[in-house]
Amino acid sequence: MAGTVEIVGAEIVGSKVDLESADVNLAAGRVQLNGLQAANPDEPMRNLVEAEELVANIKVGSLLRKKMVIEQLSARGVRFGTERTESGELENPSPESGELLRRITGWADQVQVPPLNLETLGKAVNVDAISVDSLRTPAIARSTAARADSSRQAWEEAVNRLDPRPIIDSARVLVSRLNSANPLSLGLGGARELAGSARNTLTSVRSLESNLAALDSTVRAGVGQLGNQVQELADSREQDYRYATSLLQLPSLDSPDLSPNIFGGLAVARMERILYWLGQAERFLPPGLNPRRFAGSNRARYPGTTVKFPDRTGDPDFLIETADADLEIGGGGAGAGRYAAQLTGLTTQPTVYGEPLSFFVERAGAAVGPSDVSVFALLDHVGEEIRDSLAVRLSGVSMPSLDLSGIGASLSLGLGSSDMAIVREGDSLTGNWSWRSSDVEWTRLGASESQSAGNIIQDVLWRTVSALEEVEVEVRFSGSVRGPSLSIGSNIGTAVARSLRQQLGQEIDRAEQQVRAEVDRLVSAQVDEARGRVDALESEIEGRIGVQLEELRNVRAELERAIRRIIPGG
Repeated sequence: MAGTVEIVGAEIVGSKVDLESADVNLAAGRVQLNGLQAANPDEPMRNLVEAEELVANIKVGSLLRKKMVIEQLSARGVRFGTERTESGELENPSPESGELLRRITGWADQVQVPPLNLETLGKAVNVDAISVDSLRTPAIARSTAARADSSRQAWEEAVNRLDPRPIIDSARVLVSRLNSANPLSLGLGGARELAGSARNTLTSVRSLESNLAALDSTVRAGVGQLGNQVQELADSREQDYRYATSLLQLPSLDSPDLSPNIFGGLAVARMERILYWLGQAERFLPPGLNPRRFAGSNRARYPGTTVKFPDRTGDPDFLIETADADLEIGGGGAGAGRYAAQLTGLTTQPTVYGEPLSFFVERAGAAVGPSDVSVFALLDHVGEEIRDSLAVRLSGVSMPSLDLSGIGASLSLGLGSSDMAIVREGDSLTGNWSWRSSDVEWTRLGASESQSAGNIIQDVLWRTVSALEEVEVEVRFSGSVRGPSLSIGSNIGTAVARSLRQQLGQEIDRAEQQVRAEVDRLVSAQVDEARGRVDALESEIEGRIGVQLEELRNVRAELERAIRRIIPGG
């Protein structure tokens, strides 16, 4: 029995589960577990939970149907975060647990936490780190110039093929004949013959005019595209400015709040835990009645896969109808006191059970410690779509200490309050958590009496943060449960950004101007060349076609007037 609990528990938690002993009396429907320890998958040398004794009253009839229905579960001596003597990390975690951890780790690796590096301020900017081959603008400029050259060649060949000069000259000679001819001396037949020849020439002029107008339209559209590409060079240069600045790790003070820079790593680490437990809840409390697959039992031949189809009738395979725990944390620490917890409807087949899982913890009483602790969770996996909600409120609790080495300080939050709210509907996740404390204590890291530029900056940061007597940090998240987006705010980040803008704005502007000047030096010649080729193409090709097209239109009009003179009306 103890071995089964350890194996199943490790599968659920994703870390080692240890059990000292188990006392099983199936005839009486009673199971007692002693010395249960479940390691924290995030901190293998600490326990997620430890319980001295768990007593379960089991529905005996359900065992005959290979089902485990626990009518009442009671816990005694429950403690959290206790130290372990050996690591709780699993040597061979289950493939599903490993896949979940890899997915969450992959999300965390993709989250871009903006760095806050002030070490480069006050130092000479080394622009040698900027390579022309790493910039986008020169490549776009070369491409634009090459495209302008190839377009010029293609359009010149097309213009030469449509050279209107022979037809224009022929038409002008014919116009001269028509204008000098006397319709009376030509007679009706002669006039019609001359007009017929003129109409044939007019048809050729109109056809050439149409072709030349189409070419003019094509050339103008192509030149317009090249012009747009030239305009894009300005945008790409701005991107190169930002890229070159990032190479030198100059801090950006454009944002009114530097909280993402300061607390980004902490927020991602906490979000990983939330996503892990949401994933475990989805894994072991699957919604709907879809069949579940399990690895087949070991045998000589290929073990295969066991597929189990849930039955809506009867009891679920595993169910804890009600669980109660009176938790007591001794000593004189901030968490000392009594707590009451209740859980209902924990089952591996929520749709069969038909009711959501609910979990509630509240402060029962203490002389010291938190003034208010309440945790409420509702996991509704009964339908096809998951609907989870969690609300946590803690006040008067001992808050964590934070290493804020990016601003040269550490922060002890002392006694404060924390709130968390999470709502999941299907694949959509929204929520936030916050910390607040007015019992803060700041400690400076790496303080030095040296008056170097770097330490002057550290002095500015230290004066800014050490003056804060109250601290508020809030993290909001939304999006897909597979990879939500984060937004972070705090009065620390706002104060630091404001102070740095006031004290260091000129220093950062100086460094950025040096970076921009070096980028301009590397790209200006190629940009000017590309712009010059496009401008020349526009003036030469468009001008040439425009002149020829205008001349064709004029000779066409002259020819039409001359034909009407020979044969009035037609």
